[in-house]
Amino acid sequence: MLIAHKDIYCGVFESSIVRGNLTKSDLRTVDCFELELFHSSGGVSHINGEKYPTDYGMLLFAKPGQIRRSDFPVKCSFIRIFKNENTPKSLIDILSSLPNCTYIKNQSDIENLLALLSKLANLFATTNVKTSNEVLINSLFYEYLHNILIALEGTENSHTNNNINHIAFKAYEYINENLSSDCSLKTVAKAVNVSPNYLQTVFSKSFGISPYKYSVVKKIEKAKNMIAVGNKSILEISLELGFCSQSHFNRIFKKITGETPKKFIIKI
Repeated sequence: MLIAHKDIYCGVFESSIVRGNLTKSDLRTVDCFELELFHSSGGVSHINGEKYPTDYGMLLFAKPGQIRRSDFPVKCSFIRIFKNENTPKSLIDILSSLPNCTYIKNQSDIENLLALLSKLANLFATTNVKTSNEVLINSLFYEYLHNILIALEGTENSHTNNNINHIAFKAYEYINENLSSDCSLKTVAKAVNVSPNYLQTVFSKSFGISPYKYSVVKKIEKAKNMIAVGNKSILEISLELGFCSQSHFNRIFKKITGETPKKFIIKI
């Protein structure tokens, strides 16, 4: 299950050096698999409206199609895997299944992962593309991935972290499991047996976004995937995702993505 060296890249990102005095990055749509291991605390990473305070040993796994940005300062070692028709399906399945964020607590696990990333980054920094040792690159990458999977065993991901209220997490799960249904604040609050005002407060505090806006972002993310498949009309997709009409869906789609569904179709 080799991946070509041109489809993978490793390095270190430090916002104070790369972005100077900027306090945050622009909102962007992720176009590859992004695996990041953070060296320090102080910043915040956002994925699809969810907020992850950075800390030493935090692992972030962003996937293609997700929307993310960062509040600086951040420093992390990263790997980028660009998916194409030659990317092994087994690798895509593994990367797609990883939680958005996990906080590794074991010091030796963190040090081991950082050491592997340092070796891989040095390889990319010193090796000419034409003479890259693809076997070595793959060996280090899969050793890193294997060690991530070991470190994840028994480790709670960010949603069960103490920073996340358990009611907010229940609402988070409900929304993700019911994207084709009504995900209004009132409906979700009823599903988790709290008042709408209380849910609004604890969800926004935990994830940095309101329950309704989070549900809309997730619905549009799913809609983009459905549009890409191409076997359903815009009307069918809008109704399947619980929008009252196609025009309502079009307005929300443009608000979230900056373009209409028709323009999105032309691009893919």
